[in-house]
Amino acid sequence: MPRPPLSFLASLVFTNCSLLMAEPQAMTAVDLLSINHLTKGELSPDGQSFLYLQREVDWEDNLWRDQLWRKQVDQAGSERQMTFGTTGIREPQWSPDGRTLSFVTKRNGDDEYQIYLLPNDGGEARRLAELPQAPSKHRWSPDGAFIYFMAFPAREKEEEKQIKDKTLIPRFEDPERHRHLWRVEITTGEVEQVSDPEASVVDYSFDRKGEHLLLSLAPGVILDLRHRSELWVSSPDGKETEQISNNLYQEGGARFSPDGSQIAYLAGVNRAGENYYNTNLFLIDRDTRETTLIAEDFAGEFRSFSWSESGESLFLTANIGVATHLFEYQIGPALLTPLTSGDFTLTDWSYLPDQEVHLLKIQSATDPGDYWLLPEGESQPARLTNQHSQIEKQFLLPRQEKITWESADGHSIEGLLTYPLGYQDGDAPFPLIVQTHGGPRSTDQYGIWKTGDFLPITARQGYGTLQTNHRGGTGYGDEFLRDMVGGYFRNSHLDVLSGVDALIERGLADPEKLVKKGWSAGGHMTNKIITITDRFKAASSGAGAVEWMSQYGESDAAYNRGWWFGGKPWEKNAPTENYVQTSVFNELWKVTTPTLIFVGEKDVRVPATQSKMLYRALRDLGVETELYVAPGEPHGFKKPSHRLFRINKELEWFEKHVHNRSYEPLLPPRS
Repeated sequence: MPRPPLSFLASLVFTNCSLLMAEPQAMTAVDLLSINHLTKGELSPDGQSFLYLQREVDWEDNLWRDQLWRKQVDQAGSERQMTFGTTGIREPQWSPDGRTLSFVTKRNGDDEYQIYLLPNDGGEARRLAELPQAPSKHRWSPDGAFIYFMAFPAREKEEEKQIKDKTLIPRFEDPERHRHLWRVEITTGEVEQVSDPEASVVDYSFDRKGEHLLLSLAPGVILDLRHRSELWVSSPDGKETEQISNNLYQEGGARFSPDGSQIAYLAGVNRAGENYYNTNLFLIDRDTRETTLIAEDFAGEFRSFSWSESGESLFLTANIGVATHLFEYQIGPALLTPLTSGDFTLTDWSYLPDQEVHLLKIQSATDPGDYWLLPEGESQPARLTNQHSQIEKQFLLPRQEKITWESADGHSIEGLLTYPLGYQDGDAPFPLIVQTHGGPRSTDQYGIWKTGDFLPITARQGYGTLQTNHRGGTGYGDEFLRDMVGGYFRNSHLDVLSGVDALIERGLADPEKLVKKGWSAGGHMTNKIITITDRFKAASSGAGAVEWMSQYGESDAAYNRGWWFGGKPWEKNAPTENYVQTSVFNELWKVTTPTLIFVGEKDVRVPATQSKMLYRALRDLGVETELYVAPGEPHGFKKPSHRLFRINKELEWFEKHVHNRSYEPLLPPRS
């Protein structure tokens, strides 16, 4: 039977009479960067407790560190920090009997990250085995006898020595170096490899009884080979294998049905297996290999799933534009039912089939995200953590709301508007920051807590921020997503500019005080927009591309980009004209907007050469510009000091060019 949707967040009132707090204050950049975020929630097998990681900033060591916490579900306030290490924790897991916790960390004496075991009631964690390479995706076997994990094999000692002595240069993207699946026996600590040495493991899972492994194997470890991965079923020791799929796309998160007769997986393809579609859910029959696409008419994009206990339905989280919500798909009647709704988004979710209960992490414009418990069949969840229940009493927070407008061709576009702090309806038009999301296969969703967006801080400075879910993004159907196939800048940039026009027409945005910013695909968009208009007083481009052929050749993830241009740039009869016409490189002479540029020194997704080309072109053309290459940083800045530096520098840039006034940067706190 369909279940009533959730629509509860806006009506919740949190009180704590015993807590005396000062009047709420406007949030600073340091406040935003110092919020403790919760991640990786997982219920115990009996459903009575759950684990989660709490991420805290350490300004002295200039990093964020995750520590493991455990909380009782039915005891208010019964919460316990389980780890206190200086290197932080990854991948918390329960043993099948719930008596032991496992996690990955690096402690004194460890050359690499290792798997550690900790009694559920606390004590000293012990290292499971001495692993030569750092493990990832470690999981317990259903019988609790083994822990499986993915890792590269150790190099030969002589080879390792030569690399250390710099007499040997490792081969770039070595096709013979694969990531394998291993297992460690809990009682003996013995380690053995269980996957094919000639393939790379992308992911794996068990059937309910632990009698079979489901492996996703690719011909190499690099990202651009993921679309050639296939599903294989093997015995737990890897000695008996059987290929299940045979196609040209990646099957993500594959899981056996409870009876083992079917396999469900996610893939960004349509019914015919053609690429570059919203992520759909498929079922494949173990015996016949017949593949079925479910919920084909659903306009959103599925993100994760779990089989129900009976196997008669699946629970799924799905991106539906400005939010991610929970759904149930009933296989027999082929019915998709929403289980949550409202002005919030689920940023973490897990399901415990034995106990028929969901663990939800709910984020909104007034809550960075706490965990809630939703028993199957109920409509109202119970709050489990209170990390952020008082944040509205601590800080003055800006209002955020969903807005819609018509683009240049009449298509309806959706986005989020975050108002300046204290804005009241009827106030004078405000300066507007126009921010576009990365991906571009993504969306902006409810919440003001991303440190790269720093919406509470721009709101404090008097800016509104428009986040546009333009065409080319996910969650709005395949036609919307595929607007970029064959032409990256077909309608996406017009969707953004029409959103600006809509806010000006509504008397909200000041047309003389506009700013453009974005990171990654948001940087691509910023670079495009400053070549076609001079209406923005300032711009900030983070890790954006300007020349598509070099970007295709340099990036670690080029495969999906080929769809934008109709093929690879080096193949016979290559669509090079599309690459050239869609690049902004030859249009940079049109730019007059003062442009700030950021990139990570070690960015392999959008390499720093793209930002350097942009900077040198603008500098040579006499456009005011500055480039900051963050030492050691990848595609997204990892160090708190670098994120704070970016916030300070962007605000300084915007204040100078929008208001002709100075900005006092906020320094990192020191002990």
